Amino acid sequence: MTTNGRDTHFQGFADLLFPEISKLFFTMYARILEHRQIEEIDAIEDEIRTLIAQGAYDLAIHVLSHANERMNLKLTNIKAWVDLGIPDLTEWPTRGSPDLPEQQ
Repeated sequence: MTTNGRDTHFQGFADLLFPEISKLFFTMYARILEHRQIEEIDAIEDEIRTLIAQGAYDLAIHVLSHANERMNLKLTNIKAWVDLGIPDLTEWPTRGSPDLPEQQ
């Protein structure tokens, strides 16, 4: 792993999420090896996606809460700001865009 902020700044978040994701992937692969119904495997894939979405949502709340406090933004309902003001990320920002600066 590199030492740039994009790779390391939210390592604690990754450490929190990894055990749960790892457990679900293990369960999914066990189901595949057991030749279980595809619906069982699809259900685990859905659980993985949901877990990642929940983690991203919680991270957005965390970031906005800290920004609100440190930058004195005076936001009164952080959850509403996340729900209404932050769109879903449906594709990765391209390198060099304002959303993702070039790596150092």
